Amino acid sequence: MRRAVVTAVLAGMASIAHAETMICVEEVSGGLKFIDGAWQATKFKVTGTQYVISPNPDVPNQYAVKEIGKAYSSFRCERKVFDGELSDQMVCGGMGYGMIVNFKMLRYTQLYTFGYIEDDRSGENTPYVTGGKCSTINP
Repeated sequence: MRRAVVTAVLAGMASIAHAETMICVEEVSGGLKFIDGAWQATKFKVTGTQYVISPNPDVPNQYAVKEIGKAYSSFRCERKVFDGELSDQMVCGGMGYGMIVNFKMLRYTQLYTFGYIEDDRSGENTPYVTGGKCSTINP
């Protein structure tokens, strides 16, 4: 029992020690849009949206993704541990939307899949994939 507790404490400390905070910047975006009576592939205007991806100091391996300038988190994420090591990649979000962050490659993709499936022809609900690059920071 004592050994299990020590192992759990050390694993938690290792997770915190390896936790990384990153700032990520949107670079490219494209998707589907209902234009001139048909769904078409389109390139979306990139505005340089920035995200801070930071660990939760109270919950090991849990992260929040927050768009700069917003008061709320876009996503809460759990970074998985495999064979005692933190995964290089983390998946955030839910069915039909989310973000995949790669800590090793310092890149992310964000996706939104609604609109096309429901055949929303308003032009306001458009599926997209956005990609960007990240940098590790020390807050």
